[in-house]
Amino acid sequence: MSTPPGGCHDAEGRRGFFFRGAPLPGACPEKGLRPRGIVVAFAYRRSPMILPVKILSALAGLSLAGGVHARVWTNDRGATVTAALVAVRDAEVDLKLKDGRVVAVPRNIFSGADQEYIQEWVKSGGTLPDTDVGNALETGKGDVSYTRLEPNWNADWPQRAGLAGFLLVKTVQETDDLSIYETDHFIIESPGRLAKPEQEALARRFESILRTLAAVPLNLTVARKPSRKYLVRVCFSEEEMEKVPGLRNGRLKFSPTSFTALLLRDKKGNPVNPDAVDPRFAVTHWVMQSLDVEHWLVDGFSAYMAFLPREKDETVFRKVPGRLAAMLPRSLRAGRDSLPALEDLLARDSSHSASGHDQTPKGKGTEYWADLLWTVYWCHLEGEGRADRLRRYLMAWDAEEQEKARAVLLDGKSPVEVQKDMAEAWKKFGVKLKFAQPSSP
Repeated sequence: MSTPPGGCHDAEGRRGFFFRGAPLPGACPEKGLRPRGIVVAFAYRRSPMILPVKILSALAGLSLAGGVHARVWTNDRGATVTAALVAVRDAEVDLKLKDGRVVAVPRNIFSGADQEYIQEWVKSGGTLPDTDVGNALETGKGDVSYTRLEPNWNADWPQRAGLAGFLLVKTVQETDDLSIYETDHFIIESPGRLAKPEQEALARRFESILRTLAAVPLNLTVARKPSRKYLVRVCFSEEEMEKVPGLRNGRLKFSPTSFTALLLRDKKGNPVNPDAVDPRFAVTHWVMQSLDVEHWLVDGFSAYMAFLPREKDETVFRKVPGRLAAMLPRSLRAGRDSLPALEDLLARDSSHSASGHDQTPKGKGTEYWADLLWTVYWCHLEGEGRADRLRRYLMAWDAEEQEKARAVLLDGKSPVEVQKDMAEAWKKFGVKLKFAQPSSP
């Protein structure tokens, strides 16, 4: 649908929308946009061309920005966009997109962490502390710490995540009874004060999960648009942890649709190392469910994330199929036990429960291994490992086109024929897969 010059469409319900040309004066007043005030900081001296942005459902429809200072911004509805901050006024900020356009966005729609970033950016006069890869954590003006991250939303499958970013932890409330900290995508609640190193470690641990999701071969609408901020509740004792509902996972307890509880003290009350906590499984469930993908794929991705090695810089992707083949139970690898039929996996209820799942593959049934085998197949083996079909499948789900998503996955074949293709691919790794008959004709 085209937009007449100076006109606008009702974009209610759409994920993102912006004008392709400057509107006529007075046309389409934007909800939330305020008259421009005095510019308090610029990243460069030349005045940029400004295009107004419709702030309706998200910022996610905007083009992504490059550059060393590009970061992921989150609006008040949890939608995200990557852009570089170039100017700050009293009520608006200007974000520079990849194609060179600069969009004016109201300051009051951003998350607390983004607000903190804007303030620090102004204090620095449009520059930020040097945080090149390999440098230790540095402290900027106002005692705000900057941590290097690897946001690469929507990038092609990288061997390792490479773009620079900054992680800021905003203190919303800090008392001896309840402290609340906020990052771009997470809210951390604690029954007491957390030391600065603990805040940074927890924020880095959880935020890096989304970066890791963006680095796997999926091209991620998955990690780019979580539907809301995710709540992390810190526990200081085993007793507190036991009272929390949900599935226990070592030092974690999680209900994927609500929150993750994290035990941060041992039985003697001493702090534990937050870096020893691996929340990939729970966070992946949350992100995948925000896309409403089918039950079997949610399980597959979550198992896949828990299956990947923790070392961020290790080139692991090409080794994943062989590693999984070596870990399969001998009865499955030799074809003595059958995997569930693909038709049954596709027919599972979309609603998901975490019950019966954890990060340890030991003792898992055939359904767990089927989820993981299919996910690794779609990611690494089918289509020369480019995951093109899986990406299109996720895009169809994201657009709420369920029938199209199924058609993309099957590619004009029957589920039985797709099973044969998958089994043939795994033969190269010494695996002889056998499938059960569908439960219903």
